[in-house]
Amino acid sequence: MSTLQIPAHLETAFEQGTTWQSTGKSCTFYTVEAGNLKNTTGQIIACDPYIPGQENAFTTQFPKGEFPVQLAIAKFENDERIAFARIKFADTLPTTWKMALCEGEDISTLQSDEVFCYGVDAGTGAFMDTAAAAELDAFLAEDDAHYDYLTTEMDKTYTHTRSWMMWTGKSTNAALFSSGWGDGCYGSFIGYDENGNICRLVTDFSVV
Repeated sequence: MSTLQIPAHLETAFEQGTTWQSTGKSCTFYTVEAGNLKNTTGQIIACDPYIPGQENAFTTQFPKGEFPVQLAIAKFENDERIAFARIKFADTLPTTWKMALCEGEDISTLQSDEVFCYGVDAGTGAFMDTAAAAELDAFLAEDDAHYDYLTTEMDKTYTHTRSWMMWTGKSTNAALFSSGWGDGCYGSFIGYDENGNICRLVTDFSVV
């Protein structure tokens, strides 16, 4: 394989006023604080929350505790898109980025323009730990109306064309958010600071 390309703007998109322009399109980024995510297991999942049982945790062990989930929103002329979503584990700055991998994924099998990614079929992505995934799956299995509940709660933050929510379980929670332009397959990346400690987990929704 050739050298793996790390997407641009994984950090700068969260800096107020960062701009992007390409082929007639341009946007300005701003950041929204979605809430704090509980990570009790150290095992984080990025997934489409509307597809129970399809979640795979990343093999990396993440810091335990409660950490802010932030959304980098790209504001275009006529709409807004969540371009990146991240968990901010520390205030230190990332100096190295690596692709977040699930079990069985091997970077050496990828071409330079390929990523391992999770599929989205409901226009929504999420962060949660493995305990929250089990609770959310059980919540959705209890009653089909619970799918409508998630949609209704997401709509409370809707602005053309993005929304988000923090779902709260019995002892866990999950961050749900619109996935860029909608359905697709989206990769995630881990940022490490100069001391080799994890400080970021970012999902790129291929908006820019």
